[in-house]
Amino acid sequence: MGILTVGRRILLIVCVLLGGAMQGMVWASAKNDTLSIEEQQQFLYYFYEAERLIQTERIEEAQPIVEFCYAINPNDATINNYMGLYAKAKGDSITTATYFRRAYELSPTEYWYNHHVLLLQSNNKKQQQSSIKQMEKLAKTDSKNGELHEVLQKAYILQEQFDKALAIQDQLDSINGYDAMSAMMRYRLNATLKKNKQAIYEIERYLEMEPDNYQFQLFRMQLYEQTQQPPTKMILAYEAILRLDPRNLMVMNNLAWNICLNNGNMLRAEELSRITIMREPSNPIYLDTYGWIMYLLGDCESAKFYLERAIEYSGETVDKEIITHYNETLKKCK
Repeated sequence: MGILTVGRRILLIVCVLLGGAMQGMVWASAKNDTLSIEEQQQFLYYFYEAERLIQTERIEEAQPIVEFCYAINPNDATINNYMGLYAKAKGDSITTATYFRRAYELSPTEYWYNHHVLLLQSNNKKQQQSSIKQMEKLAKTDSKNGELHEVLQKAYILQEQFDKALAIQDQLDSINGYDAMSAMMRYRLNATLKKNKQAIYEIERYLEMEPDNYQFQLFRMQLYEQTQQPPTKMILAYEAILRLDPRNLMVMNNLAWNICLNNGNMLRAEELSRITIMREPSNPIYLDTYGWIMYLLGDCESAKFYLERAIEYSGETVDKEIITHYNETLKKCK
């Protein structure tokens, strides 16, 4: 078949993005070369025919016309980009890189993407660093190009330059606006940088806008757990998730446990914990929580019973906390 499906998609995307703006650029490129008027007219005629075929998804039919355009004017950025896309579809990586680089050299503001993505995907650190420096220069002159800043941010992450990746998010937000993707990127980058307070702030900030976002509620819960937030905050996080996911046994158990730690409503804690052991009667973690709630409520016999079941269902390895709870219960219930 020649051109692969992925090649077709890429070519179509490029054509749609370029659209009418390409017309002036192609004319300027041809005009600046040493082409006669006849050659310029011939080039433009076949270029538009190639573009018409590509836009109507007749990709293979367009290829020989693109190649003919290249033969007429090898210094046209658009045609070099097309040639690179055809080479990429064939799996010819060296030729692909050559065409993409030439397209970039001829028109860096229009054809930076394919060239720099290839460099960033290489295993060559020098090429990657060179690509980043070039994109940084482009970003200064094209400050409103959201796609350029996104690729640059990904490049920073690839190089583990997380501070720079975080800094560029402000520019992205000024271009695209603040949304869930922005909040998630800020959260993840701050967490990677061990800036836990800021990571928590970014999650809480977004939840003020969209309190019923289940994914961000999970992020907050996980971050609270990892940073060992006080029970009062944990309770709020678990209650919020339980409202959205009322059958989540793990959240029920953890909520009940934090109510205990916070000397809260023990009847509420007992009710939640009872549901977990009814649904999973052999889960040692849930049994331990329920047994300890019984201990705190002063029901020694029930506490001993459930803690013994927790030990029994733990198998060969019993959690130290379960043993501690059991021993404490034995002391009180002599």
